[in-house]
Amino acid sequence: MSLIDERGERQVRMAHLAIVGSHAINGVAGLHTELLRTDLLADFCELWPGKLSNKTNGVTPRRWLQPANPGLARLITACLG
Repeated sequence: MSLIDERGERQVRMAHLAIVGSHAINGVAGLHTELLRTDLLADFCELWPGKLSNKTNGVTPRRWLQPANPGLARLITACLG
């Protein structure tokens, strides 16, 4: 959980710094959140149980690009089919 990686050349662990400095962490997808809770960030989740959550909103680029930027949507459709 150290903010500094002591192995070899000392380096700041930017992900750990972000976790410590954040009010909340979004795991995005349920599977991703579970992986973070049980493996990658387990120590942090034990220290701050409510800090990591899952807030998948279901919005994908294809759903918002057409109304947000019709010109770009046409260009992408023309290039990719």
